[in-house]
Amino acid sequence: MRRLLSIALLLMAQPALSAQAAPAEIVAVPVAAETTPGQPDSPQKGDADDPAVWLHPSDPGRSLIITTAKEAGLRVFDLQGRLVQRIDAAAKGAGTPGGRYNNVDVVYGVAGPDGSRMDIAVASDRGRDRIMVWRIDGDRAEAPLTDITAPDQPQIFPTRRAADGSGEIANPVKEQHTAYGLTTWHDPASDAVYAIVAQRKEARLAQHRLVVRPDGLVTHVRTRQWDFPYSHAGQDLTAGSKTDPDLDWSPQFEGLAVDAERGILFAGQEDVGLWRVDLRSGTAEAAPFYEAAGAPKSPFHRPDSRLVRDVEGLTIFYGPDGSGYLLVSSQGAAHGDHPGPDAQGRDDSFAVFERAAPNRYLGSFRLTAAGSIDAVQECDGADVTSMPLPGYPGGLLITQDGYNDDLNGLSGKPAATNFKFTAWDSVARALNLTVPSAGFDPRKPVVRP
Repeated sequence: MRRLLSIALLLMAQPALSAQAAPAEIVAVPVAAETTPGQPDSPQKGDADDPAVWLHPSDPGRSLIITTAKEAGLRVFDLQGRLVQRIDAAAKGAGTPGGRYNNVDVVYGVAGPDGSRMDIAVASDRGRDRIMVWRIDGDRAEAPLTDITAPDQPQIFPTRRAADGSGEIANPVKEQHTAYGLTTWHDPASDAVYAIVAQRKEARLAQHRLVVRPDGLVTHVRTRQWDFPYSHAGQDLTAGSKTDPDLDWSPQFEGLAVDAERGILFAGQEDVGLWRVDLRSGTAEAAPFYEAAGAPKSPFHRPDSRLVRDVEGLTIFYGPDGSGYLLVSSQGAAHGDHPGPDAQGRDDSFAVFERAAPNRYLGSFRLTAAGSIDAVQECDGADVTSMPLPGYPGGLLITQDGYNDDLNGLSGKPAATNFKFTAWDSVARALNLTVPSAGFDPRKPVVRP
């Protein structure tokens, strides 16, 4: 708690955002490569959403990019963007929903039932309100991921908040207030592995401890949850408009990332901004540490913010000695059936904050086209590593592209989505950020205060 109070005092010492907004400078960074095929690539009409980098322990060139494709399941790619493995989501049955894999993360060194260690990929199954788990074996060239999910696991969110806020009500899966955003935390103090999951349409995050059973399958146990406000600056976030995006709201979170060395969860509430939760103490801060700009018609319009609404795609770049950066996708609402482009051009950009408290804003960038590879729009998910990889000696940034090949005039009905690869040193040069001489090894985190 003392550490959170210190963070709050530091934030109070910073100057408030001015009433008049200066145009946000957003530097251009070219992409380097992309995944093929894009989505959809099967009759399930998948949609690319979230990536996670898995680093091979001895051969960096055999590292993998594990991605979600919603109804189409998972897709696994190599560092050239070539498809390695296709994993279909569970099919829809009579009276039962099908799988819809939304967010994915990687955990290293999980203790197996025999005491050995394994790396796993963990995904939220929005369709069935589950946590899916796969063992990763990077030496299996054609099928490196093996499903080890316990089929009899409990529902992630068996209840939800009543619409009037009066208490808890049953939460049938068919109504889809289900597992949405997801990140993981491997607590170095206890060796416990947790999935932190956001509930779709709700202002709720839940922490579940992953349990490896004697048969090797993985289930989970709820350990705690955090409920956040359903209103902001007097605005009811459950109110919505089908015709005016400036009057359409949501209380939900999606983008989540954990500083593994500090035990701090960064959580993006899509229409509000960025929150912090201390996972060691279980304490969530009382207010977001950085607010999104808010629609011009909203009571919480902050024109000097460098994040526009629909905050998603959080990821952490680990630098040396606790340094590094928090990257946040600033989607905006420039495209779709009722576009509302940001007057300052902050749509389709990424904001960069210092990793360490008070998480000072450092700058913004946009991923632009390079040769035959198109730019990135409406990025839902992102992951970054500072480890040197073939072709990316300064680290690699992976981002979802909501409009692959810019088809259909960015109309809100993209014909294709995929993932783009960007060299970290390109981002670093553009914003005068650090390119470490040696990357962060996620298998060897250091506990930091």
